[in-house]
Amino acid sequence: MSNSSSSSVVAITAPQPSGRLAVMTAYAVAAAAIPIPILPDRMLIRVRGAVVHDIVSRHGLSLTSDARAMLADPDSEQRTRMVKVAETVVRQVLRRLKPLGAINSVSRGLEVFALGLLLERYITEVRPTGQVRMHLEEARKVRGMIDRSALRAFSPSLKPGQTIMADGLEDLRDELTRWVDAILLTSAGLPSYLERRLEAAFDQVVGETPGSRDG
Repeated sequence: MSNSSSSSVVAITAPQPSGRLAVMTAYAVAAAAIPIPILPDRMLIRVRGAVVHDIVSRHGLSLTSDARAMLADPDSEQRTRMVKVAETVVRQVLRRLKPLGAINSVSRGLEVFALGLLLERYITEVRPTGQVRMHLEEARKVRGMIDRSALRAFSPSLKPGQTIMADGLEDLRDELTRWVDAILLTSAGLPSYLERRLEAAFDQVVGETPGSRDG
């Protein structure tokens, strides 16, 4: 597996996130917005569990019940930090946005998107072949890498590969403009720029995690 660097050039050839993952992300955003105690978390657990099951089953794998519970749990040690970072980004990009209550719903959607995208990447590019069952310890390790990657994706120091636009023109937008464009384009689906940032962050985290390629 090769890691992205600041000098790399990436052509936009990777497929967009699957329609199923996009819909599940929307479900998570909607569930988090429900103003009923307890219900949102229960629905998020169901959504995240379904995403995990869909991905592992498509690759001919199975999950133990405790492994699924670990990946489906909507809360983690990184969550509070991620929400704070998201609030900071939104305030900097859209200073007049009021109220900021929607951030919780959006961050829940981002977490589901990151879970689906990076679990797929882990299985296809990092996980050793030949093991058909994922147990709790592996799920805990993967969950930690995904959560750290989602948080790192917001870091200004992260430099995903330089983008070459579909018509061959170089993307010369500054970082602030990219974030504004990303927010404005969410109605058309999560932008590929966010996907590339998550993947670049995940590649870094995998490289820093001892035994990340051990099942």
